[in-house]
Amino acid sequence: MNMVAERQFEQRQQGLSLVELMIALALSSALILGILTVYFDSSRTSRLSDSLARIQESGRIAINMMAKDLRMVGFQGCADPDDVTLNILAQNPPTNDFFQTTLRGWEVTDSATWADGTELDGDSIESRARLGSDVLAIQRGETAEIEMTGQMTSDNANIQVTGADVGLFTKGDLVLISDCEAADLFRISSQPSSDTWAHANNVNTSNKLSQAYKESARIMRFLGTIYFVADTGRDDDNGNDIFALYRGNRNLANSATPNPLYQVEEIVEGVESLQIEYGERVGANSVRYTTADNVSDMTSVIAVRVGLLVSDPGAVRSDSDGSTYDLPGASVIPASSAGTGDVAHAEDRRLRRVFTSTVMLRNRD
Repeated sequence: MNMVAERQFEQRQQGLSLVELMIALALSSALILGILTVYFDSSRTSRLSDSLARIQESGRIAINMMAKDLRMVGFQGCADPDDVTLNILAQNPPTNDFFQTTLRGWEVTDSATWADGTELDGDSIESRARLGSDVLAIQRGETAEIEMTGQMTSDNANIQVTGADVGLFTKGDLVLISDCEAADLFRISSQPSSDTWAHANNVNTSNKLSQAYKESARIMRFLGTIYFVADTGRDDDNGNDIFALYRGNRNLANSATPNPLYQVEEIVEGVESLQIEYGERVGANSVRYTTADNVSDMTSVIAVRVGLLVSDPGAVRSDSDGSTYDLPGASVIPASSAGTGDVAHAEDRRLRRVFTSTVMLRNRD
């Protein structure tokens, strides 16, 4: 090998210079930084999307459940509540005037007194309901898969029934029976046997219904339902309270209890506030929406506007939430700006959204 070739070979075998090494490190660092930035941005976007999806699902479920019950306020079959008064025979009934109590609402301004004078006075719901939020109570009949197998021979005769839901009823249970001319609420007075329901006066004020019903009569459950917001007792990762929407159903089977308690269940996590406006008819063609404490007559309410503030427990925001959220009849403001009586939310990094829906009450003209 000649000398020129040897020098060229030696030059080709030389390592990287310091400048070349620094350029390579800079390029590698920029590439890694770009990859990490894309990863973290993608992860944050994914967490935001997941949180928003959970909020959307929670809001949709809560609104749909409440709307379903609201549409059936005062339902008693084909008997128009404006024309047919429910004849209440049951002892210790959930209401003494069905028309007056099918829809009720409260503004929770004092956890010790807002329910005074109602069956909720002293109930655990009275102290649990979140201050500043609202409470909604609904009464109605719910259709069951039960039919009469023959018409009654007299107004005090036993009722012969058949159907898939017959076995779900037992002694002391409330039954709403109606046709287009009459409606009665009674308790089953003895353990049902051979699909025969008695309505004797040991658990009713009388054993005589409004009439001897025919096979076309509708048999229903009687439901008392209440919605409210309360603290779940759980905290998020930052120690903030997690609230939820609760639903309570009256324990109507025990006729020996004058004021049966509500059986409460958590139905939607993340609901921080329930705000309601009632559409009250104030003239022939006029409706005004106002809060429960300003409604002059609940029997004149023909529509209900429901608003929910829903959050997700995950801290996905990059900053603290200082927004004001407008709901029907109230605004939910940041805690640092809240005064006495204001409805406030924590200034944390949770994502929040408002859900609003107006529901027409089908059983009211």
